Amino acid sequence: MPATVGLIVGMSAGSGVIVNEDGLILTAAHVIGKPGTSLKVVLPDGTFVNGKSLGVNEKIDSGMVRITDKPPKDAKWPGAAEGRWPFAILGDSKGLKVGQWVIALGHPGGPKRDRPPPLRLGRFEAHNSEETALRTDCTLVGGDSGGPLYDLNGKVIGIHSRIGLFLENNMHVPAEAFKNEWEKLSKGEVVGKSSPNRVTFGWTLEEGEDTITVKSVDEGGPADKAGIKIGDTVLKINKEKVSTRDEIRVILTAFAPRDEIVVDVERGEKKLSLKVTLGSRGGPRPKSKQ
Repeated sequence: MPATVGLIVGMSAGSGVIVNEDGLILTAAHVIGKPGTSLKVVLPDGTFVNGKSLGVNEKIDSGMVRITDKPPKDAKWPGAAEGRWPFAILGDSKGLKVGQWVIALGHPGGPKRDRPPPLRLGRFEAHNSEETALRTDCTLVGGDSGGPLYDLNGKVIGIHSRIGLFLENNMHVPAEAFKNEWEKLSKGEVVGKSSPNRVTFGWTLEEGEDTITVKSVDEGGPADKAGIKIGDTVLKINKEKVSTRDEIRVILTAFAPRDEIVVDVERGEKKLSLKVTLGSRGGPRPKSKQ
């Protein structure tokens, strides 16, 4: 529990876990953005310390952060006086068995001073075909992204990445994926770039300051059929807050054409939840409504 932290990057918040005494943190790439970003780390007791993002792999959504401050003078954990941070040990994500119990921690809705990271119990369901993601039925919501997934021995086996269509259908970056790229991530390198998604909404988006708005909609496309209109502000994709195209791209990597997702939009004074059946890329682009 002492190793699970909150991360505040600009106006966004997520989670992470300290994995060595020097203050190295594992999290999700979409939580921290690009390398070299200054951020705040929120300790379980609500104390803020400074940190900086290191490397990321946008393709699988892994990222690292380093705490740049020393432990607070009033810190009580063992080794604090010598400048050491509490940390969790990495486990073996390759040996997971379907149905195995796992534990998720994080900061749903963002860190709160009067609430430690809630613990949620679930089961391991599957690896993806490339073994760069694993799926569980642990209940997760926005703010949990980047938080740790533990086995029952208290070892970190994954990092929360993408929240699925249902709260109990979520994707995590396996611990092994971090181990394989440890040196590059710790040096601040961008290991993998987001590849073009094979799915499409049939819309174009325009980014503002902490907002993202629908600029055009393809006639007869997924967004059009779902009732999404030009000028709608996109608030959430499957209950996870979004404000950039990159955040949406990361979420979509978990889905395939014909999957149904929920998009929350703001239209004037109304807030709507619309179900979108994703389309596939390729072929001629339909006429767009401008």
